[in-house]
Parts: sequence; structure tokens; C-alpha cells
Amino acid sequence: MRATMKLKWFLFAFLLLSIPAAAQISPVATFTDSLSTSDSSEVEIVDVVLIGNKITREHILLRELTFRKHDTIPVYDVEKRFRRSEENLLNTSLFNSARITWLREGRELRVYIIVAERWYIFPLPVFELAERNFNVWWETKDLSRIVYGGILNWNNFRGRNEVLAASIRLGYTQRISFYYNIPYINKKQNAGLSVSFSYARNHQVGFKTLKNATVYYKDEEEYARKEYGGSVQYIYRDGLYETHAAEIGYREAQIQDTVSLLNTDYFGAGRSQIRYSTFRYFFKSDHRDLVAYPLKGRYMDLELNQKGFGFLKDDINYFSVTARYRKHWKLSERFYFAGGLTGMYSPNKTIPYFLYRGLGYGKEFLRGYEYYVIDGQQFALLKTNLKFQLLRTHSVHASFIPLTKFNTIPYAFYLNFYGDAGYVKDPLYSTGNPLANSLLYSYGTGLDFVTYYDIVFRFEYSINKLGESGFFLHFTAPI
Repeated sequence: MRATMKLKWFLFAFLLLSIPAAAQISPVATFTDSLSTSDSSEVEIVDVVLIGNKITREHILLRELTFRKHDTIPVYDVEKRFRRSEENLLNTSLFNSARITWLREGRELRVYIIVAERWYIFPLPVFELAERNFNVWWETKDLSRIVYGGILNWNNFRGRNEVLAASIRLGYTQRISFYYNIPYINKKQNAGLSVSFSYARNHQVGFKTLKNATVYYKDEEEYARKEYGGSVQYIYRDGLYETHAAEIGYREAQIQDTVSLLNTDYFGAGRSQIRYSTFRYFFKSDHRDLVAYPLKGRYMDLELNQKGFGFLKDDINYFSVTARYRKHWKLSERFYFAGGLTGMYSPNKTIPYFLYRGLGYGKEFLRGYEYYVIDGQQFALLKTNLKFQLLRTHSVHASFIPLTKFNTIPYAFYLNFYGDAGYVKDPLYSTGNPLANSLLYSYGTGLDFVTYYDIVFRFEYSINKLGESGFFLHFTAPI
């Protein structure tokens, strides 16, 4: 018996030594154990050992697992659960790699979780573009629309997956901000809190939309717009994949009188200053394999926004609801398909211009329309993507980088073929903005480069309804 145990520990030690080499092939390692997927017998997890978490607290890792110590699991379900747990660990953005392996003795299973932690403290210079996307800035290359400064992001603060962030930005936008997120404030690890504060001011402000482009007013001497506000958010995470968030906040904003004269609807009723309270409810259900660049799974969310309350005598009263759904399929060994649908609705008959948003902002845009904004009261957006894995995930060891958290660089390439469609209903400002109240569509092809620290580069060639075409660069997953 003692000789048998020594042999098993020797085999386990050999397995551990082989893990770094396997981890360089893919962030999610493959299983090599011989557990049968058709075996209906059960095994008991008698021990869970964590390896590599020098900073991260044990309970943060254990929270993401689909199993617990002393659980009894059918043999055919072990690999599936362990694979999903690896993906959950990677989706925390705390680790460069995560691997789960085990030793089996009869009905007993000893589980070993090996992680490689990321670098968590990023005191970095800020260099940003004050545009909706890189392609809009590249069209003019206007250096005055550059934002620079410094930011401190301390992820996994205290080893508890907390986020502490503070920044100062200068240039086009002058802004100071603070953010602190505590994911778990109770023993059940299902409730969290976050607080934020920001103050910003600009010499230039977009005051209207014409020909589906933003028109700007600029004052070199004075600030055209000032704004500050803060919020407190309560987060409830039900299980592993569902999250609820409720946020209350307060904001004040002020514009020059010239701006309110140029567009009396900017804040509404010719105002040059507004004060209002906010409430936001957000629910998401996230069952994707890897959040940064998903290939399989589904995602949905629902967002309710209320800005201003009559009983508080706020200056505005605006409500909107937004819903999103994403689905990702693996078609074959290297082919994948994804579809995404987003819709927004507001019942308000009058909406201040600064809140009047449709497609062309953030992630809500049609590929091929990067240079346009289509404002509106309601919109629907459909995105589809057929993907071919040109190069499976590999890695290169950059020996010239002294830090082990950075010198193993995984990478993969995907070829994309896509088609988008959208519609924006604009009952207020459609005059002079021809893309509103009409069906929009586009299609194209692209190349995605995926690497570590959730970094994605997308190089795309798109053609839109207007017959316009061009190359575009983006930095997030397409759907």
C-alpha cells in the first residue's frame, strides 16, 4: 500500500512538472486522464488543493468552481465540470492560465487546481482618443482630441478580486475619477458593493447631429461643459452565471450659454445647467466559455435606466430599457458561428439631446458605419459572424521580458465573415440625418488576433448600404 502511494505521488509530481509546457499551448489546458464519458459510476471529491495562488485568496477561487469538496459526481460528468470551472476561473481575469487535474483511487478523487496569476497593479500613462472609435479619429488625426494623463488600476486588491482605480486625465477631456469595487461583502459570497466618483470638463462639446455626424462647439479659453457625479451600486450574484445590480447616483452638468443657444434641446427647455438623480437596474446571464473572446455559449442582459425623478424635482425625467442577447456555436473542429441581437426603447416623447443615443456609440454600431452616428428613441441591431480558426492557440516564450507574468505570450488567429443589420427610429431629429428611420445593413470580412490579458485586435474590411467600403480597426470581440 505504501509503495503504491509513493508511485502515485511520483506520477503526480511528474504531472505537475509537465503543466507549464501544456499551459503554453492554450490558456485552457486539455484533459489527458482516462475518465470515461460513458461511466455512470460515481466518485467523491475528497480533497481540493490550490496551487499557484500566491496573492488570490482561496475562497475567491473556490467560488468559481462547479463542484465542492465532498461532492459526489458521476464519472462521465467530471471532465465537463472541470472544464467549465477552468473557464470560470479564466473569466475572473485574475489568471493567465488555469488547469484542473486529479488523482483517482477507487471512488475517491483528489483535485488539484493550478493557476498562473496575472500582474494586478498597473500604474500606467493614459493615452486615449476622444472619439467613438479609433477609425473616426484616424479620419482627421486631430491631435487636439487626444486625452493623456495617468491611471492606477489595482486589480485583485487584497487578493479578494477587489478593484481599486483612480485616474487623472488631461488634454481634450480633463477628468478625475475614483472607483472601488468589492465583489463580496458577506460570507455567502453573493453580495457586493461598488462606489464611484468623477469630475470632468471640456473645451469642446458635441451639440447636435447633422448628416449623421456630430457637430462640435469649441472654446479655447473657457470650458464648454463641466460635469460631476457619483454612484453607489449593490451587486447580487446568484450562483455562478447570473448577476443582478442596482445602482443609485447623482449628477450635475453645466454648459456655456452659447451651447444652449446653438441647441435649446441640449439639456431641454434652453437650460444651461441640470441636476438629476439616477437609478439603474442591470441583470445578466452569462454562459459563454471565455468572456473576452467567446466561441461557445450564450449571453443575455436587461438594463433599466431612469434619469431624474419628478418627486425629487429633478430637471429631467427620462426612462429607457435595453436588452441584449448573444449566442455562440461551434459548428465543427475549426468553424464557429455567432449571432447577437440588441434592442433599446424609450417611451419619452421629449428627450434632451445629450441623452438621445442610438447606434454608433460604444459597442452598439453596425460594422461599416463607424464614421456615423444614428440617434434615436428606439433601435434594433442584429450582428452575425462566421468564424474560421486559422491558427489554434499557441504561445511564444519572450525571454527578453524578465517578468514571468508577461513573458509567455499566447496567440490565435481567426478569419471572419459577417453581416449586420439595424434600424433606428428617430421622431425628433431625423431631418438632416438620412440614416435614421431606414433599414441599414453591411457585410465584410476580417482577421482577429487574440492574445493574453484579454487583448483582441480586429482588422476588418466592410461594405455598407451606401456602397461605401473601408478598412477598420477594433479592440474587442465582434459579438
